[in-house]
Amino acid sequence: MLNVYTFAKRVAVAALVTLLILTAFYMLGWHTYFFLLVFAGVLVAVMFCGITDWLQDKLPLPRGVCLLLAVVLFFGSITAIIWFIAPTIGAQVQEMKQTIPQAFSGLEAQLSQYGWGQKILDRVPDNLSSVLPKQQSLFTRVSGVFSTTLSVLADVMIVIVTGLFLATSPKLYTIGFTKLFAVRHRTRILGVLDKCYDNLKKWLIAMLIDMSVTGIVAAIGFKLIGLPLAFAVALIAFFGEFIQNIGPALAGVVAVLIGLTQGPQLAFYALLLYCAIQLVQSYLVTPLIYQHTVNLPPALLLFFQVLLGIFQGIIGLILAAPLLVTLMVLVNELYVNDLLEKKPINASEEGPLAEKLNNTKPVRHNG
Repeated sequence: MLNVYTFAKRVAVAALVTLLILTAFYMLGWHTYFFLLVFAGVLVAVMFCGITDWLQDKLPLPRGVCLLLAVVLFFGSITAIIWFIAPTIGAQVQEMKQTIPQAFSGLEAQLSQYGWGQKILDRVPDNLSSVLPKQQSLFTRVSGVFSTTLSVLADVMIVIVTGLFLATSPKLYTIGFTKLFAVRHRTRILGVLDKCYDNLKKWLIAMLIDMSVTGIVAAIGFKLIGLPLAFAVALIAFFGEFIQNIGPALAGVVAVLIGLTQGPQLAFYALLLYCAIQLVQSYLVTPLIYQHTVNLPPALLLFFQVLLGIFQGIIGLILAAPLLVTLMVLVNELYVNDLLEKKPINASEEGPLAEKLNNTKPVRHNG
């Protein structure tokens, strides 16, 4: 029979655990942006650790030196790319700001020639300036835009610095995290964390290859068909591939709108070319790339993107795919394998521990 002290202790522990769980759900619900920033830092750390591991396999150098080379290689590559292609891309992006409104005007002219198109145009406000903010309000929002830009830059710096700290000594954080669990579970938790790291690393490699193939093929194809601002549209297609499902569709819309500035025929060619790129990528490139990593179910990924996009906007869309990769590993390992499909303990399969217990002599009690 339990005494009052033991009963009160168990009630206090249960109340504390319940309070911690409720606090975690509250923090996750109301401060999701913070957790997404932390996860983005983890993703950056996975990238730097992956490059470091590759360098350690190729070069007989300490890990610290390889990590430094990984950071220099990463930021050096970005600087070199910006140095060589920024003038061309920058000029085309500036020109795109004027081309997109012209494309909408051309689309309106094309739709007005058909009865169904005219019905669509009738539902669009004639004076779009009434929908857009007034000129005076734009000037009053300059400080807000400036503060938003600073906030985005601060978030990027936080993510990069967090990633560097995590990549510098990953064991410090992983082992520290496992100490939150009972000793008998720590080895299993470390194994699950290692599997999350492997899957995220493979997903990042596959995504980089996927983005590069799409961007290069789109740039060559759009240039061959004579699409204006071909490199700028290819850059949108490159980054759009990171936001799977949604990003490629937006890049295709931009390509069609740019083509409309030169006529419906070029817009049709741009649409056919981009659809061909996506078909070849979906049925040839993607299966080859993702055959050794997590292949996300398209419908599940789309629902997850919509959910995070509604709650957290663009950062939710960007991090939806890698976050889903991690969640799939956690659910499969900790819930499916360790709970649902765990084999019941059989006396014939208990192994050395069962034999040791069976051979133990019973303890005799005097009296």
